[in-house]
Amino acid sequence: MADVPIPEGMAHMQHYTNYLKYKGVWDMQDLYESMADFLRQQKFRLREVVYKHKRPSPFGVDRQYVWEATKEVEDYYRFHLDIFFHTYDARDIEVTMRDGAKKLYTKGRFWVQIRGAIVSDPDKRWEDRLFFAKLRNYYHKYVIQKKMEGVWGDDLHYNILEPLHHLIQERLKMESEEYEHREFTGAH
Repeated sequence: MADVPIPEGMAHMQHYTNYLKYKGVWDMQDLYESMADFLRQQKFRLREVVYKHKRPSPFGVDRQYVWEATKEVEDYYRFHLDIFFHTYDARDIEVTMRDGAKKLYTKGRFWVQIRGAIVSDPDKRWEDRLFFAKLRNYYHKYVIQKKMEGVWGDDLHYNILEPLHHLIQERLKMESEEYEHREFTGAH
C-alpha cells in the first residue's frame, strides 16, 4: 500500500445534505416502501444498517432507521447515500378513509436526513504502488476535479437527492408541490 494520502475532499466528495421535519399523521408503510422502491428504480443497492425500536414512553415510541445506498455509476466513481430517519413520540392510530375502510397510520414527529457523496476509486485500485497513488492524486487534482464538482455533483443532487426529498414530501402530504430547480431556467 502506498503512503501517499489523497488530497482533502478528493476521494470521498461530500455533497449536500437534505433535512426534513414533519409533525402529524402519515402512512409509515407507504413511506418506507416508496423510498425503497425509488432507490431500487435508480439502481441503488440498499442496505438497512440500523433499526432501533426504543422502549415506549408515555408519549409514544421512538424508532430509528439508518440506510446505506450505493450505486456504481462508472468504474471509477459511485454514488453513496446515507439516509437517517427517526420517528419521535409515534403511535399507531386507526383512520377511517372516505370509502369507509379502516387503515393503520402513524401519528407523531418525523425527522429525515439524506446525505449524498461521490466516492472515487471505490475499489482502491490506485493504492497498490507509490507511483499509482501519486498519479491518482494528480488525476484528481487537475483532471477530474471540475467534473466531480459540476457534472457528477449535479447529477447526484438533481437526479437523486432532490427527487427523493420531493418523494418524501409527497408521501407525507406536505405543502411543497415541486422541487427547487423548477425555476432555474429563468422562464416563469
